[in-house]
Amino acid sequence: MTENTIQTVRVKKIINQCEGIKTIKFNLKEINSFNYNPPKAGQFVMIWIPGVDEVPMSLSGCDDDGNWTITVKNVGECTKAIHNLNIGDFIGVRGPLGNSFEFPKDQSKVSILIGGGFGIAPLKYLASDLSKRKFKTVIIEGAKVGEELLFINDFKTLDNEYSEIFFCTDDGSYGVKGMASDTFENLIKNYTKSDLSNLMIYSCGPEEMLYSIFQICEKYNIKLQVSLERIMRCGCGLCGLCAMDPLGLLVCKDGPVFSLKELKQLEDFGKHKRDFTGKKVPLD
Repeated sequence: MTENTIQTVRVKKIINQCEGIKTIKFNLKEINSFNYNPPKAGQFVMIWIPGVDEVPMSLSGCDDDGNWTITVKNVGECTKAIHNLNIGDFIGVRGPLGNSFEFPKDQSKVSILIGGGFGIAPLKYLASDLSKRKFKTVIIEGAKVGEELLFINDFKTLDNEYSEIFFCTDDGSYGVKGMASDTFENLIKNYTKSDLSNLMIYSCGPEEMLYSIFQICEKYNIKLQVSLERIMRCGCGLCGLCAMDPLGLLVCKDGPVFSLKELKQLEDFGKHKRDFTGKKVPLD
């Protein structure tokens, strides 16, 4: 059984995260124990709702028992159908797909995870894995308002000996007032060259924010891994809607995680995407 085989699973648990966002839990190990392929943080799945559509979803978690979670924002027909699911309903899952975040090379490295809005979902999975491996971790989560911050309690229950957390909101209703990228630069601006060389930055969220993080990391010569989002129909490199010029890299196959070196070569990053017809259009 390959990662592109659709597997049918039952919804095991539904968690209301905040207005318009739910986490859905399902188990793939129970139905496929002999060929079970656990995902890695940063990978995604294609979720199929029969009679509606199939959409890509980042994984927000996976445990040793084979329980996978996706965190879904209600923004369209398919995501609305996911929000209308009940425990025990069936969905189709294809994956894990794409590449994953790479862990730091040694325990002395400090990981800074920067999530904006809904982009914090795949970083929650990464934060859990880094915590289990006892990596020193700093988490920066930003949102427009405090009510939209996700996984606050999950992050607070990470091993505090190894984790530090900063929350920020555009209106100052929770944590520091301002953007996640500003919080990041304020955090590192007094670091020594040795401190900066010891960092690994991971980020996911609105591309405007990602581009700001990219510019900061380029300025200070800091290692960076970014998870990008693009329109996808297939998730396996056939439709080409997620192609990024001029290299023609596909977010679904060559990503969704890209390094600073790769981002430097992608002229579309921070500027353009493709619509459902394949036409290149400005980022929203």
